[in-house]
Amino acid sequence: MKARRRGQSLVEFAMIAPFLIMILLLVVDCGRAAYDYSTLAGAAREGARAAITTGNNRPDNNRVIGAVEQNAIGLALNSGACVNDPPPGSPAMQANTGLVYVGAGSGNVTTNAPGGQAPAGAGVCGAVVPSYAGHYPLTVTVKYNFQPLTPFGSQFFPNGIVMTVSSTMSTEY
Repeated sequence: MKARRRGQSLVEFAMIAPFLIMILLLVVDCGRAAYDYSTLAGAAREGARAAITTGNNRPDNNRVIGAVEQNAIGLALNSGACVNDPPPGSPAMQANTGLVYVGAGSGNVTTNAPGGQAPAGAGVCGAVVPSYAGHYPLTVTVKYNFQPLTPFGSQFFPNGIVMTVSSTMSTEY
């Protein structure tokens, strides 16, 4: 009689195991998404902090993007095509990669870049207008395409989930 019950529980476990494994993998995907989002938020904050610093060696776009990339541990980030323009609605990105933009903060219509680079004329991208003097809000925005690992998550999000994180700080110079 005991041998039959052990066989029954094995059959029940075999029937429910795929669902338990799927739930476990879904939890792993949610944990990855939470890690990526919190890492991106910290990296954007450090990039904004780098953008507003003052001194003899004022920051430029490359230094700000470098600060973001250095603090985005384990995530692949690159600069956007037009770094100082507002980020596009949904840029084309590969899975598990991101783009960094540095631009004017809310209410700032005067400047759109840190104070370390020279002004540039308009071309394909908007003109670069550095924040040489005054207190102007600058925003560092990171757009990241998170791709779930599980087939179940990929079925619902075949193109990934675009996470957008921004940090705005006012210049100190």
